[in-house]
Amino acid sequence: DKLSKETWILTVGPTTDVLNKLDQQPRRIADIFDKIFCGLQTSKDDVYFLYECTEMDGFVTGLSKYLDRRVSIERGLVKPLLKGDDIHRYDNISTNRYVIFPYKIENGKANLFSETEISALYPQGYDYLKRCEGELRGRENSRLINDDFWYRYIYPKNLTMFEHEKLVAPHLSYGGQFAWDKKGFFYGVTNIYGYIKKTNIKEKYDFWLGLFNSKLFWFFIQNTGAVMRGGHYLFKPGYINPFPIPGIIPPETEKAITTIVDYILFIKSLPISKQVNEYVNNNVIVRLFENVIRSEEHT
Repeated sequence: DKLSKETWILTVGPTTDVLNKLDQQPRRIADIFDKIFCGLQTSKDDVYFLYECTEMDGFVTGLSKYLDRRVSIERGLVKPLLKGDDIHRYDNISTNRYVIFPYKIENGKANLFSETEISALYPQGYDYLKRCEGELRGRENSRLINDDFWYRYIYPKNLTMFEHEKLVAPHLSYGGQFAWDKKGFFYGVTNIYGYIKKTNIKEKYDFWLGLFNSKLFWFFIQNTGAVMRGGHYLFKPGYINPFPIPGIIPPETEKAITTIVDYILFIKSLPISKQVNEYVNNNVIVRLFENVIRSEEHT
């Protein structure tokens, strides 16, 4: 009777009991997040991506793998770029990669710069693109060979989504590897997913960050998702959206989780030596959790 048009979850024993208990909850992740979207698809990453970058005096200097040399491009024409190995659970996200982004975000839309605008506003960036023009026109069997906008992305999807507060995670990992882009600063490659919650969801991102990185969510993915080579699992919308959520999150539960998550984020922002002291010597997270529980019981 479980072999319906929905995904088949074939389990027995205690695992089935837990999944059945979860399934009784009325909401799903799909009810919480307005957008779960993948990253940029440039069709020529070796041209658009810059590696090992430094930023100074309004310019980003980095390695172009296509030219096999370092180039300097105006900061306004590039965006900080995340790849899968930049993101780990509760990370204070950082990257030394950038992507050339020939679009301007205006009134919630991504409008392509004209060639004249790029040459006037970003002359060094324009010079770099011109050196790569033949390669860009030749993308996907010379699809842009006669295109006036030869520097555009062939698949310009989700371009307006990145500069929003969001959670981010790689599409393939062992366990939850979710981090919080609080200021909407980072763009991502194709195999990075961004998570933007619906405006009517009162719980803040740190609560959902704790849920996605929890053992319970990992248990659900392991028993309902798809395992790939090396024991890593897919964290894509089709596997994440069905995760059950209670109809109401009790305020004391939200407070307990967000308090601990915020402290984990604080610890992760410290140098490694201080992280060790906080975790091992003081055992602060356990004490913090106990204090939160006592406070709620007293209330």
